[in-house]
Amino acid sequence: MFAETSDDSDSDSSSDYEDIVVAVPVNNNSDMSIRSEQWVKLIENCSYKQKYEQSIPRGIGIEKLCQATDVNFGDKDKIDNGWILNNTNQQEYFIVSFQTPVFINELHIYESLNPGSIIKLEMLESQKNQWYTLWQQKSHTNSKSLSPTVFKPILRRYRFQSNTVRITIDPRYADQIGFQAIKLIGTNIFDVNFCRRTLLESMLMLYKQTLDNNKTDAQFLVDNKIINAHRNILCCRSLYFRTLLSNNSQKNPIELTDVDYDTFIEILFFIYTSNYHQTISYDMAFKCMIYCHNINLLSGKNVAIEKLIYYIRSNHGLIISTYCRIKQMSPKFDFFLRYIYDLCSQNMNEICKQKEFFQLDKDLIIDLIYHSSERNNTNEQENN
Repeated sequence: MFAETSDDSDSDSSSDYEDIVVAVPVNNNSDMSIRSEQWVKLIENCSYKQKYEQSIPRGIGIEKLCQATDVNFGDKDKIDNGWILNNTNQQEYFIVSFQTPVFINELHIYESLNPGSIIKLEMLESQKNQWYTLWQQKSHTNSKSLSPTVFKPILRRYRFQSNTVRITIDPRYADQIGFQAIKLIGTNIFDVNFCRRTLLESMLMLYKQTLDNNKTDAQFLVDNKIINAHRNILCCRSLYFRTLLSNNSQKNPIELTDVDYDTFIEILFFIYTSNYHQTISYDMAFKCMIYCHNINLLSGKNVAIEKLIYYIRSNHGLIISTYCRIKQMSPKFDFFLRYIYDLCSQNMNEICKQKEFFQLDKDLIIDLIYHSSERNNTNEQENN
């Protein structure tokens, strides 16, 4: 009924099948592209159902492989609302079909029980009656997720449409595996720009390599912990690191004693992405601001100040403590200090009622009131 896998399944998909899509010309005009989401229509074929009639429990079959929602997917009382396969001690596959053939961009497979069994995804080219590999696991891993997962692999893309997918699984590492739903996302035309990584996405991938010690060529020793990085990226982004690394001809780990481990990791994330983590705390932003100033990483310093401004605008209770810390380091952060004066001028009545305000030294109280009033007068003159 279905063809064997083609010997060309691992070939480059960019040009082999342009003759197949004559009826659907490749056009990159986004106005003509129609994106569709489809759920499995039916299961065409199951290798294990042909051989093991009892491998699929009664009442849990094809009719239960249906649409899923992020709202109820993974609920314990809905685990059985899907398709469950018992351990057969060998690789198996099942073939699913969808309503409309499309250029396949994404597959979302809702693994409701013991996720991690999928080892290969293929699509059928009906004219040649051949299977072509969309995704394949490189090696088996014993680290399996215990909670329900939506499997969304990055797929190889081909210049022909299909509505039939073969999923190969290896159920040998769990007593049972379960699938609740399968969704296909595709378009009516082949979009050459789909899945092209942005620069930020590429830099994020490189940053993740530093965490895995994968293809890195620079090392730092911070708080007795090794941190990996890419020499070229650090040298391009920072004169400080360029000098530091150029003086390290032996490529030994460079020990840094003027920064703690967590702060350096956050700085490294900024160097790769030009931003800090969205969840960065007030204290961490303060540390990053100081360290970036010390190593003359101006962009990192400014973004850290932006994070601190967000915190003190959201919580006026932080204004006094921030003022005291910045004032002690003057004139290093006078630009930030002027902003604090501006903020105080707008909220002086509220700030004067705070307990921290009365605990300030007399000189600091005078300084804060004087400069805040001065900033207020300056702003009024500019508005007039």
